[in-house]
Amino acid sequence: MPLDLVTDEPVAFLCAVMASGPEAVQQAFDDLAGEFGEIRARSPLFDFDMTDYYEAEMGPGLCKSLAWFGPAVAPAELSARKQATITFERDRAQQDRRTVNVDPGLLSTNSLVLATTKASGHRICIAPGLWAEVTLMFEKGAYRPQPWTYRDYQRQDVGAFLLDVRRQLTMAR
Repeated sequence: MPLDLVTDEPVAFLCAVMASGPEAVQQAFDDLAGEFGEIRARSPLFDFDMTDYYEAEMGPGLCKSLAWFGPAVAPAELSARKQATITFERDRAQQDRRTVNVDPGLLSTNSLVLATTKASGHRICIAPGLWAEVTLMFEKGAYRPQPWTYRDYQRQDVGAFLLDVRRQLTMAR
């Protein structure tokens, strides 16, 4: 075992935002920028039509986009940032229903790791009530899905966005 621990390489902090309509997504990103820093890049907006899982809570016509916020961060910040997004969602809820869904994650040159409140066998506990999973792994020039990767993270436009952020991360080294 080495005597000196190697410091983790800084990673890009991302949030995927889902809400009812483009204006609601934009407002959420504007508000999140106040919490996490300026938006450095953003994916195209897309209709969230892969499942109706969120429709009962959030209504129809959901759309989603991802954004890269602020300067690079230490990977250890993920749990605190997930807590902040939980508070963000609760502050905007109406009648105990979310109006916005925020999935925070970390993009490194090797993977996309997302934080969640849902336990599962492939997820690792990072704080009480919080887990993290490797959602995508960089392999052979692309971020590749895992068996558990949700379909919205397997989209071609999302992959292109992640590759662009990765390129910017590698240039900043």
